[in-house]
Amino acid sequence: MTRDAGSTGNELDSRRIERRMLLYYTQDGLWDLCLGACVLAWGLAILTDMAAFVGVFCAVAVSLVQVFKQRVTYPRAGYARLRSGGALKKSVSIILAGMVAVGLVVFLTTMSGPAAFVREYSAVLFGTLIAAVLSLAAWWSGASRFYAYAAAIWVVGAARQWGNAPLPAAVIVAGALILTAGTLVLLRFLRENPVREEDAVGR
Repeated sequence: MTRDAGSTGNELDSRRIERRMLLYYTQDGLWDLCLGACVLAWGLAILTDMAAFVGVFCAVAVSLVQVFKQRVTYPRAGYARLRSGGALKKSVSIILAGMVAVGLVVFLTTMSGPAAFVREYSAVLFGTLIAAVLSLAAWWSGASRFYAYAAAIWVVGAARQWGNAPLPAAVIVAGALILTAGTLVLLRFLRENPVREEDAVGR
């Protein structure tokens, strides 16, 4: 009984540490910039009728996040990693899988011809799906600003659905706002976290 209680306590402590670490590693604004760039690409794709552009661009953007993590984040925040098999690591994987699933659902719906309900409310439904994924990411990481991004995406869908707002313009504005917020977060991170001396010497 004591051993089980101790094991449970250690597991809870590990999860708290992982959550704090994950929150710390989202303070560089790189995922914000990635999201903003993808939303902006989505708007431009709608505007230019180039749907395939979004997938390619977002794949490149996600890859660049890891590159810039190595160049920007780790020299300032350290090289700690989430433990293998950790609960948060699994949750991040689930979130990413959810984002892929959202894209797949939208693609299949578009290609196969949606039902009347989905067709009629596609804008707000799509916005709600993306907002739900971003809210889940915000909840797990503790980065509360992603709730604001989720709200912005939902508002885009709602504005299109009930306000007859032009979808490309609304999406582009949302992407630009997220990019601006991400830039401010990154600048603050750079200001508050100079390169550590040991890392600078190692370079």
